[in-house]
Order: sequence, then structure tokens, then C-alpha cells
Amino acid sequence: MRKGSEVGVDLSEKRAGRIVAAVMAALTFGVLGHAQQQPPPNPNELVRRAAANEIEANNSHVYFMFKDRDEEKGHSITKAVIQTPQGGLLRTIAINDKPLTPEQRAKDDQKLRKYANDPEARRKRRQATREEDQRDSLMLTSLPDAFLYAYAGEQPGPNGNPLVHLTFKPNPKFNPPNHETMVYQGMQGDMLIDPRAARFANFDGTLFKDVDFGWGILGRLYQGGKFIIEQKEVGGGHWEMVRQTLQFNGRILLVKPLTISSTETTYDFHPVPANITTAQALELLYKSDEVVAENGGGVKAAKHK
Repeated sequence: MRKGSEVGVDLSEKRAGRIVAAVMAALTFGVLGHAQQQPPPNPNELVRRAAANEIEANNSHVYFMFKDRDEEKGHSITKAVIQTPQGGLLRTIAINDKPLTPEQRAKDDQKLRKYANDPEARRKRRQATREEDQRDSLMLTSLPDAFLYAYAGEQPGPNGNPLVHLTFKPNPKFNPPNHETMVYQGMQGDMLIDPRAARFANFDGTLFKDVDFGWGILGRLYQGGKFIIEQKEVGGGHWEMVRQTLQFNGRILLVKPLTISSTETTYDFHPVPANITTAQALELLYKSDEVVAENGGGVKAAKHK
């Protein structure tokens, strides 16, 4: 009888122990789950951090070789691009997703060699790039103040990190510092930001009214225009634009009609040495035809990587 009683007590204690353990686990999970629910980030502060990182990235000395496919009005050109300390070099590898003919290849290579061996032409392109980077920097610097942002949740990113979804609309108190930023006064939309990297992953803006603009030229963009840009990490923590879509109608200097309908896609990124020479860059570009041949001319399929 004593032995049976001891067994009964042991089973009861074990059963009670399991119940207590289960209750504690449930309580612990509930507490931890509640503790892990972080408050939504401050939208303006997140945009400010991301804008600062984008500007800083423009000054980085990281170089890549990649493919660039630009499609406009049903016509596409795909180029192999290589970044160097002396400026970028581009070599056409496909037109309308088909490899170049021997005649086209010879003409394009002659143009590339002439440019690569012309210091003045490369200097002018670097200067134009610097001027565009300055415009980009001002556009980015104005982003935190140009719009009113609202937190709209999170969604999975391509690298597994959650992306913060923000909606935006014009800030009525924003005073555009130049012609470029005037376009913000008529734009609204959505953006995605990687909060860990503090980088813009997606920007999708639509013009809800006509706006004046400037980007080296003056003009007006009409209501309904769209601007979409997508970025992602392409290696070593370095981010690049991988897709840009522009759909705009308007006028240049309020006289000449303007129609922009283009999609640019960049893909197949490979890092190159920071001290790469022009001769080495040209050699890598000449090998780009071999890649196209191996793919059977499959440039169009490759752009979705």
C-alpha cells in the first residue's frame, strides 16, 4: 500500500510539474512575444538616415561590372558596364535582346576604344556625372522635409530582412530649394526602406497634379506621371539600383512636347579591383560577348536575375 501510494504521488507530482511547465512556457512565450514587438520606427528619422546613407554611398570607392538593359518605346539596348577610378566604360552586347552583328560589333568597339583613349572625353563625362550626383544629393537631402510620411507596416525583403513600408504625400510647409525639388510638390506614393541597412529598397511615386521641374532643363510634367526605382544589396553590403521605370508626359521650356517611357534594369553584378586600369577594364568588357554566346543570346532572360 505504501509503495502504491508513493507511485501515485510521483505520477501526480510529474503531472503537476508538466502542467506548471506548460503554463510557464505559455506565460514566457507571451511575455517574450510582447517584448519583441518593437514600436513602429519614426518615419521621418528613418527617411533621414536612409537619405544620408545614399549620399555617402555616392562617394564610395567600390567598383562593379554589370549588365544594363534600357528599354524605351519597345526598343532595348543591353550593355556591359564596368566602373573604374577613371570613370565608367560601356560596351553594347545586345540590341532588342539579340547579339550584335559583326558590323555592329566592329563599329561599337571602335567607338569604345576611341572613348577609352580620349582623356578629354572621359573628363567631360566624369564632370557630367559629378553634376548629376550633386543634383541627386540635393534631391535626397530634401526628402525628409518634402513629404509627410506614415508608417504602413512591414513586408519581407529579397535578402530576408523585413522592409518598412511608408506612404508619403507632399508637405505643405516644404519650400523647394531649387527647380529639381519642385517636382515633390505634386508627388505622392509609397516607399520601402531596409531599416537594418538604412537604405531605400523601393520608391514608387505618382504625380497627382501638373508640376514644374528642372534637371539641367526647365519644363513641366503632367498629372499621372510615374517614377519607380528599386534598389538592393548586390554584394559586400553595397547597394545598387536594379530597376528604374519612368512614365512621364510634359513639355520642355513649356513649348517642346516631352514623352518619357523607359525601363532600365541592371543585373549580374561582379566586383572589380579598386585599382583596375583602363586596359584591364577593356579586356573584361571584350569577354562580355562570350557570356552572351554561352547563354545563346539570352540577354532578356538574364535581366530578371
